Amino acid sequence: MKQTSGPGGQPVMLSLFVFAVAALLFGSPLRHLWLREGASWYQPFAVWLGVIVLGAWAARRSAP
Repeated sequence: MKQTSGPGGQPVMLSLFVFAVAALLFGSPLRHLWLREGASWYQPFAVWLGVIVLGAWAARRSAP
């Protein structure tokens, strides 16, 4: 198994972190918090924006 503690390990960990957060937000019962009846129309878009910003941050951190 490849170790992620070396110089190339940080981008892998950031990508896995972004994936885990996205999976938690979109694949778990937690999504009912931001998709509930009477929620603001922009709430799902704000969650998507957060995932996109987090992914952009991870890509920027992993760039040489």
